[in-house]
Amino acid sequence: MKVYPDPLVISDVEGFASTKDLFGRASLGSGLSNLVTVVENPMVIAVDGVWGSGKSTFLKMWGGELRKANFPVIAFDAFENDYVDDAFAVLAREIVELSEQSRSTAERVTENVKEKAVQLGSLLLRSAGKVAINVGVRAATAGLASASDFSDLAGDLEAEAAGIADKYMEDLLSKPAEQKMTAERFREALSALPAALQKGDSAPKPLIFIIDELDRCKPGFALSILERIKHFMSVPNVHFVLGVNLRQLEASVRAVYGSDIDAPAYLEKFINLTVHNADTGERPEERQLKKYADYLQKSLQIPTDNDSPYAMAAATLVRVLEARGVSFRTLERAFTLLQIAIAFIPSNSIRYGAILGGLIVLKMFHPNLYLKAKAGNLTLEEVRSALGLAPLGENTDRRCEREAQWWTYCLSSEIPEELNEFAKGFWHFDSFGERSGIVTHHANEILDRLQP
Repeated sequence: MKVYPDPLVISDVEGFASTKDLFGRASLGSGLSNLVTVVENPMVIAVDGVWGSGKSTFLKMWGGELRKANFPVIAFDAFENDYVDDAFAVLAREIVELSEQSRSTAERVTENVKEKAVQLGSLLLRSAGKVAINVGVRAATAGLASASDFSDLAGDLEAEAAGIADKYMEDLLSKPAEQKMTAERFREALSALPAALQKGDSAPKPLIFIIDELDRCKPGFALSILERIKHFMSVPNVHFVLGVNLRQLEASVRAVYGSDIDAPAYLEKFINLTVHNADTGERPEERQLKKYADYLQKSLQIPTDNDSPYAMAAATLVRVLEARGVSFRTLERAFTLLQIAIAFIPSNSIRYGAILGGLIVLKMFHPNLYLKAKAGNLTLEEVRSALGLAPLGENTDRRCEREAQWWTYCLSSEIPEELNEFAKGFWHFDSFGERSGIVTHHANEILDRLQP
């Protein structure tokens, strides 16, 4: 059996394949494609959503659709590259790599882009005093440049680092026109690249540079990417699309510039448009978390028939976690805990889905209550509050009413009259001692035996 779902593999040209587009986001992708096609001004678009909300999957699928439509596309994971000294180096490296894929048809433009990128990247490193050590040049530039690109600085490379930094700053201040011209030449070369990469006779399409995981980077590197895009890569025919949690990126702004800064206003200088990765389903079966739960149950082969305690546990998890608005990754973790419990429990053991599902929620979100469940001190009122259960007969959702019956039976001081029929089937509870022993058994003997 599987404990974790298989990772969703999406090829570079797959797009929104019907079997993999669980949430029907092809229409959103089509709208974005239209937008980047018709808008002439360079744009930076943020696809905003919390971690684990499916942004990366959406961007991979959309990138595939763009490639099928003959857009030049760069897909870049910022988090995997935040070890580089200067953000310009890694961004320029991706542009050069894309251009070199079409050298036979665009060799002159390719060489021009690379030459201008090296010149500008070298200039930025010189002004920061980061080429004092010869062997560190390729690392500092993400492989874009080598020590030979700094051959005119051979004498300086042997000087003290502090002296070099002073000299480069002096050069930067004394040659403003040269610095400005270097940056402008790079922008011109970048703007000409999409047309040179165009295949066939169709009208040239803009270069789409997709940057994912920006909010997971070190704060300084994340903001450096935004600033490098704004100052050196905001050119016609190039659009940037960011996969990001804007709230987290705002925290990065405050970490770099201080808690008093207006972080949203700061980001507005760099981001032109925000697309919210929101759930628009109106009915329960249309909501994304429910669709993903169905996918997880099928992928992990968790029973779905009404007589299975595991189907009841899964239904509890989906109901409570959907009300909390959790991410897909959080739902995955909950189902992993359930799957481990299923694997651990012998087939002839007693297990009750509503209790098991509720305890998984407590373990994940209310650890203090979970400890009370293990110790046998959990109260019915605490469970109702944590799981969103109303007293018996007051739950409008049938799933909730079934859960309420189980928890009320286990934790009420006396069995309510309306549960007399419900309780007749539990002849085997002598092995638990008190009714509350059902809860402590599930917590101590099932969930806490193994950890994911």
